[in-house]
Amino acid sequence: MFTLQQVAKQARTMFTQYQVTTWTAELQIGSSGIGGTRWRPPQASFVKINFDGAVFCHSNSSGVGAVIRNHDGAVMASYAEKLNQAYKAEEIEALAALKAVQFVYDLGFQKVILEGDSLGLIKALKAEEHNLSPLGLLVEDVKLVANNFVSLSYSHIKRSGNSVAHNLAKHAIRIPDFQVWMEDVPSHIVSFLHSDVVLLP
Repeated sequence: MFTLQQVAKQARTMFTQYQVTTWTAELQIGSSGIGGTRWRPPQASFVKINFDGAVFCHSNSSGVGAVIRNHDGAVMASYAEKLNQAYKAEEIEALAALKAVQFVYDLGFQKVILEGDSLGLIKALKAEEHNLSPLGLLVEDVKLVANNFVSLSYSHIKRSGNSVAHNLAKHAIRIPDFQVWMEDVPSHIVSFLHSDVVLLP
């Protein structure tokens, strides 16, 4: 198991080969299409991080998971985290988004697509107006972290296209707290990775 500092150091070294020589200095936050049913890779020089949350009512806990992949569909990193509280469904999705965007930032990636299967959350992230509800405060936290990227866009995908992140979130029930896999996922999730990539054009 890696510490987050070790992961970040390793990822920054790994990431240099994916950096483009010039990046626009102006932050660009955009949006991407809504409602795809299959995972699609990002454009070259971007990474896509898929995230999801799960609630384990029987153990009064929740889980979040995310996977970062490049334009070839190769895994850059993945993680799962167990949270010792059973959140509401919409809350755990927003927390998963926040933790995912913090994770991909800590690893040094700067051109990112953040993708999840909660349509309401993705719409809230794309909205320009501020939302002061408890859920809205989590959304604002995501947007705040988003300001640290050269480019960050939000994309919705249906559950069928988000199976890797979904199963990472469910895997959180099996771990004590936080676990990271560099360029990999847990072995029982490999089949979901393969099903994403096999039909790519």
